[in-house]
Amino acid sequence: MYEKTGIQNASKVRSEIGLNIHVFGKLAAAVIMLTFRFLN
Repeated sequence: MYEKTGIQNASKVRSEIGLNIHVFGKLAAAVIMLTFRFLN
């Protein structure tokens, strides 16, 4: 039932995008913090 409408697929794609944003955000923050630490 849900497969025909694509609702389940859309929510899976949204959660994967959210997970990627979260992971890359953490990595970017770590790189920025390390960069500023070494510059000082």
